[in-house]
Amino acid sequence: MKRTIAFMTCAIALLAATVAWAQSLQPGKPEEVGLSSERLAKIGRVFKQDIDQGKIPGVVVMIARKGRLAYAESFGFQNRDKETAMAKDAIFRAYSMTKPLVSVAAMTLVEDGTIQLTDPVSKWLPEFKELMVSVPRADALGQAAFGLVLAERQPTIQDLLRHTAGFAYGEISANRLVKEAYTRASLFKPDFDYNTTDLMPAEFVERIAKSPLAHQPGTTWEYGLAVDVLGRVIERVSGKRLGDFMEERLFKPLKMVDTGFFASQPSRRGNCCSASTVTPSGLASRCGRSRALPASRALRASSCGAVMEGPISGSTPRRNWRSS
Repeated sequence: MKRTIAFMTCAIALLAATVAWAQSLQPGKPEEVGLSSERLAKIGRVFKQDIDQGKIPGVVVMIARKGRLAYAESFGFQNRDKETAMAKDAIFRAYSMTKPLVSVAAMTLVEDGTIQLTDPVSKWLPEFKELMVSVPRADALGQAAFGLVLAERQPTIQDLLRHTAGFAYGEISANRLVKEAYTRASLFKPDFDYNTTDLMPAEFVERIAKSPLAHQPGTTWEYGLAVDVLGRVIERVSGKRLGDFMEERLFKPLKMVDTGFFASQPSRRGNCCSASTVTPSGLASRCGRSRALPASRALRASSCGAVMEGPISGSTPRRNWRSS
């Protein structure tokens, strides 16, 4: 199945940093930190060419060295349809770069001694105690098919962190039984933004636990919903919503003031980039398929991309435990 490659209205380049981080650095001339102003100028020329050719809508680039901010420029559009110029403190959708943030949040619980990497997921989410696995096999005519067998062992916290638990993405899984089960369970919407669902945390856990795994736990790496499950583990262990836990343990201590699962500051919502899709004829607005940035805690979070960061990341609404 061909996937449309989606870009944010702002491409992410070279260095991810929050506004607070950028403002904490003292500006410096490139030559003062061992860089070349002449060579750095080539960065802008390349991105301007890509913008003019319709390859990307816009970009923010920041480069720091030796504790000094030597290069900080923005190019193109924050909203191409409205011709809103890209701001250096623009807020981007982080999409699946939310996954490492959720993983770090989980590792703080490991550091605390609250959970262990070897814990079976079912220790915290009993729904995952007995799982089935969809395995390839030949049918009576020798044609490729899939059948169900019991999981040889339970997936662990470590499996969730490294994508070896057996969970997949319905949009891209090549396992027919898994794709069919995820479709019936509404674990994804084929005609909507990637990894979109209306399920609440308890519903998600119940439905994915009843769906077969794509591989025996611990045997195969496959990119999928593992970190979404991990986010729910964090909620169950901490007794807090994932967004609140991450705000307390990650974002606030690190002064990541523009990172979260919803646009908490009304004054900053205008800095949120719109999304575009690459098509054969160029960039096209994704307004018909992509959801607006969440402005309320009533919306939910997802591991495929509910975190937003400025100036190099973003946000989309998802389940309240999942953060792509």
